[in-house]
Amino acid sequence: MGADKALLEFCGTRMVDLVAHKLATLTDRIVVVARRRHQIGTIACSVIEDERPFAGPLAALIAGLRATAAETNLVVACDMPFLNVALLERLAELAGDDVDAVVPVTRTGPEPLHAAYRDCALEPLLASVAGGMRSLRGAIEHMRVRWISEAEWRPLDPEGRSFINVNTPEEFRAAAEVAIG
Repeated sequence: MGADKALLEFCGTRMVDLVAHKLATLTDRIVVVARRRHQIGTIACSVIEDERPFAGPLAALIAGLRATAAETNLVVACDMPFLNVALLERLAELAGDDVDAVVPVTRTGPEPLHAAYRDCALEPLLASVAGGMRSLRGAIEHMRVRWISEAEWRPLDPEGRSFINVNTPEEFRAAAEVAIG
């Protein structure tokens, strides 16, 4: 994108604020993992610096899970402008004692950055990193995961908009067009 996606304005609101606002309807304990805390500026949640800022989402997830110290954590990327609160709530509900994570699966594969993680996920995630793993998708393959099929999540998000993320300027423009209308 050429810029920090969290700080991009999407329809007049920074992406990080948009995501935090959606999550605030579910919890009062929101943690943002950022490369540099000062770049986020003012936001109504906790901001921690990623311990390994260029190591990817696996390292950021570990930092976030450590920071929350919560039993169940909803984990989303900062570039998902259409999060569906009902779907996120359902993921958290399904995060029982018998799983480390609840991860939706779309046509493009698992969505580990739109999932619920229990605190017990920290141990297998750390073991993956210790074993040289850098891929979050690879790491979750070694966990107890409750996979949520499209047939399960589609009733809560019929258009699948929750999983739209913006990695390129073209995707950003397309998402803005969806938001407008």
